[in-house]
Amino acid sequence: MAKTADSPILEVENLTKYYESGGTIVDTLLGRSQEVKALDGVDLELYPGETLGIVGESGCGKTTLAQTLLRLIEPTAGSVRYKGEDLTGASNDRLRALRKDIQYIFQDPFASLNPRLTVGDIVGEPLDIHGIADGEARTERVNDLLETVGLNQRHTHRYPHEFSGGQRQRIGIARALAVDPEVIVCDEPVSALDVSVQAQILNLLTDLQSEFGLSYIVIAHDLSVVEHIADRVGVLYLGEFAEVGPTENVFQPPYHPYAEALLSAIPEPDPGWEGDRIFLSGDVPSPLNPPSGCRFHTRCPRVIQPEGTDMAQSEWRSLMDLKQRLRKADSLEAVTAVKDSVEDEDLRQLSRSALETRVRAEFGLPDTVGDREAEGVLATALDHLHDEAFEAAQTAMDDAFESPCERTDPALFDVGDDHQIACLLYDDDHPDTSTRASSR
Repeated sequence: MAKTADSPILEVENLTKYYESGGTIVDTLLGRSQEVKALDGVDLELYPGETLGIVGESGCGKTTLAQTLLRLIEPTAGSVRYKGEDLTGASNDRLRALRKDIQYIFQDPFASLNPRLTVGDIVGEPLDIHGIADGEARTERVNDLLETVGLNQRHTHRYPHEFSGGQRQRIGIARALAVDPEVIVCDEPVSALDVSVQAQILNLLTDLQSEFGLSYIVIAHDLSVVEHIADRVGVLYLGEFAEVGPTENVFQPPYHPYAEALLSAIPEPDPGWEGDRIFLSGDVPSPLNPPSGCRFHTRCPRVIQPEGTDMAQSEWRSLMDLKQRLRKADSLEAVTAVKDSVEDEDLRQLSRSALETRVRAEFGLPDTVGDREAEGVLATALDHLHDEAFEAAQTAMDDAFESPCERTDPALFDVGDDHQIACLLYDDDHPDTSTRASSR
C-alpha cells in the first residue's frame, strides 16, 4: 500500500501463510501433503490514528491475515514490524509484552468470552496478566472501562450469557482497551450483530479512536461496514490484494472488477433504485490450487479477450465458464445442468442438437455467438462433448480461448494518488477501454 507523509506504526511485508493439507486418504498414507495458500505475499502499512479496512468474501484470507499479524498463528514467510521492531522474530516473552500495544477483537462476541468468568474478571484478566493493576485500582479500572464502552459497574458480577450480542461485543472491546493498546485488529467485529447494533458498535469504535488515538485494522466481508469508518481499504481475494487505496477512491471508478462486484451488492436505501447487480460466476477457487495468472479470472465479468476475438463480454464470460467446467468434466452430467432434467435421464441418449441446446441454456449462450471463429470452435467442442471425448473438447476450448488474464499475474498498478489495482485492464500492455469500469 502506498505510504503517506507519516511513518507507519505497523508494516507488513510479503506476509505468507501456507497450511499443509493431507489431500486424499492415499496422499495421507503415503506422506504426501498439499499446501493451502491461505495468504500469499501481502504487503500493507497502518499509520497512527488510521483505520484500515480489509474486505473480501469468505475464504479469501481475511481472518488468516488478522491472526498472522499478531502471531496468533505463525506465518510461513514475511515480516510484521511494529514501530520498526520485527514481531515475527520476537521471543515469546517479548511478544507477550508487545501484545499490550496490539490487541484483538474477535468475530464472535460470545465464543470469545469465557462463560465461567464474570464480566469483571474477563475485563480485568489482561490487567492481571500484564501486572497493570490489582486490588482497588483494578476494580476502578474495570468499572471505568465498562463505562467507557457504554456499560456500567452493575454488570461486573454478571456472566456473558446474560448479555445481548451487542453488549458482549462491548465487553470484548473493554477487554481489548484494558492494556491501553495503540493498535486494535477488529476481526469482523459486527458481522454477528443486528444492523442497528452494528451501527452502535461502529460508532463506539470511532469515538474510542478519537478519545484514545487508536489505530484500527477492521476486517469485514461487507464493504458497507468499512465505508464510513475506514480511511483506506484493501480488497483481498484468494490471499492477495486486488485493490488498495483511500476509501473514497475505492468506492468510485476506476474499480477492480472484484471490488466493483462487491460494491454492487451494497443495498441502497431507495426502494426504487434499480442499479445493476453484478453476479460472479462460480465460487472462490480452492487455495489448494489457485488459478494461474490473475486469480480472479475464473469469475471475472470483464476478463480480457485474446487478440483477434471480438464478441459481447457476456458471451466471452460464458465461454470461459464452459471451458472451466470442461477442465473438471468426466461425464456429461458434470457439464450440463441436471436440476431440471427428468429423473434417471440418460444424457448419453441425447441427440447432438439436444445436447447443444442444454449446454447453451446452462451457460447462457445465444444460438450463435457474435464471433464467427469462436462459434466454430464451440461447435467443434460440442461435437467432442457429444462423443464423450472430454479431453478433446477441453483442448479445443483451451487452444482457442486463452485470455491474457490466465497467463499473467498482474502487479498493483497505480491508477491515482495512493490508489492501486491489480488488474491487466490497467496495464498499458493490455489496453481495453471498452471494458473498464463505469460509475455505479
